[in-house]
Amino acid sequence: MGACLIVANQTLGGAKLDAAVRERVAAGTRRFHVVVPMTELGYEVAVWSPPDPFFALPAVPMEDVGDARAEAQRRGELRLTRMLERLREAGGEADGELGDPDGAEAVRQALEHVEVDEVIVSTLPAGLSRWLKLDLPSRIARAVDVPVTTIEAEA
Repeated sequence: MGACLIVANQTLGGAKLDAAVRERVAAGTRRFHVVVPMTELGYEVAVWSPPDPFFALPAVPMEDVGDARAEAQRRGELRLTRMLERLREAGGEADGELGDPDGAEAVRQALEHVEVDEVIVSTLPAGLSRWLKLDLPSRIARAVDVPVTTIEAEA
């Protein structure tokens, strides 16, 4: 029984990630662990939202956010909960956690208590993705002994 770690935030619920999950379930992957790095609200990309409105969260002007960390946590928890539901609907066993704002550190911490056969990094499209600019997929690949797949959401 295979296991996969998914690291994502705003792209949870996107069509490309959903397709990748279905492919893995069809190939025998049954366990999924989702890590949602606690992205600061200032780094969320307001001009992009997944094509699935189920995951779209309304933009909140920074001046209207009393506690930015609490709002980031609320958004992360909501996305995580919805993604876990989706994974289970697709036939997988799923659990997950909110992680460190640094995606590589979030993955490292998760791998201290979860064994996986693959890591999927789901990012915003090139040009919008801070993770791609920071070369997060390569940083994760250097830190783990399993394949790392990068999935770029559609623009």
